[in-house]
Amino acid sequence: MNRREALRACVYAGLMGMMGSTFASRQSPRVVFLNPGEAVLRGTGQHWQLVSKFMHMAATTFDMRLEVLYAERDHLLMQRQAEEIAQRSDPPDYVVMVNEKMAAQQMLKTLARSPAKVLVIHNDLTPDQRRQIGNEREQLPNWIGTLTANAERGAYRLMQYLYQRLGQREAQVIGITGDPNTPVSLERAAGVAAFLAQTPNARIRQLVFSDWSYADSNQKARVLLARYPETTVIWAANDVMALGAMDAVKARNARVLVGGVGALRETLASVADGSMAAVVAGDYFIGAWAMVLLHDYHQGKDFATTGGARLKLDFLSVIHRENAARYADVVFRRGETLDFGRYSKHRHPSPGAYDFNLEHLLKTTTKVS
Repeated sequence: MNRREALRACVYAGLMGMMGSTFASRQSPRVVFLNPGEAVLRGTGQHWQLVSKFMHMAATTFDMRLEVLYAERDHLLMQRQAEEIAQRSDPPDYVVMVNEKMAAQQMLKTLARSPAKVLVIHNDLTPDQRRQIGNEREQLPNWIGTLTANAERGAYRLMQYLYQRLGQREAQVIGITGDPNTPVSLERAAGVAAFLAQTPNARIRQLVFSDWSYADSNQKARVLLARYPETTVIWAANDVMALGAMDAVKARNARVLVGGVGALRETLASVADGSMAAVVAGDYFIGAWAMVLLHDYHQGKDFATTGGARLKLDFLSVIHRENAARYADVVFRRGETLDFGRYSKHRHPSPGAYDFNLEHLLKTTTKVS
């Protein structure tokens, strides 16, 4: 081979490499998740770490590249992270973000400068925020969708189960929800209130806001139990707060049913041994569901055509003593067997809206209510 042929071969190889890289990029979309939670375990629990964990599992399933940036529950840091992404010369294909502490409105405006498509999860924008910036695919065309769990229905089911467990006892309820500026915190409280409003022999004694931590919930539950000794039910808007309330109940040796939202490993153990009455499971899969939608969207199967750009999914399920151990085994000890691919409409075409029923994820080995 002479010098000219060698040079031609080198150029050809370079071009093929560039084309191969472009092809690989198309086949392996890059996703950045702006995680509002903490990277390591602190007082507010593992929820956001689990969201990332299951997102990574879904990313592996779909051959997607996932980068997670933790904001450590600092909404100002979230804003800076959005700005950093908007300034990237090599932006990701997609950004997944959360309306934590009402930060999404400004973050969406910031990310509008990026070619990355944006998907909001877990906390929807409020009506006032939407009045100011519009809805998905309107004023901000790269905001392609919003994906939330039906937190109100999940909390309704929790209260319904706790009420049934009371038998003939009157439901005297204390509620401990999260901060007042987080939409999902208010939605969970609304679900409990909706059940109690239509149920005889039931009343809410007091609803208080907390900072999502064990310590604050434990302290508030102690005060409220002293104030309302006739209490028969305490519900809390996340696992860590439910555990704090449960220990307050134990300290008073009270006959009070405690329920929570989230289904972390330690909470499931408390449900399995009968210490806690029930927990609503599934919230930490919301990021994995987002990866399903983005995978399909990237492959030309737009989720907006089968349910709309704003999706509220009713998949949260009550876990109680009879099924807690089995659920924990499937999700936490054999989690690598979870098949997120079965939810993809690109892989498994089907009519109608997406069906993210937990039964499919658990391969029907766990019966959920």
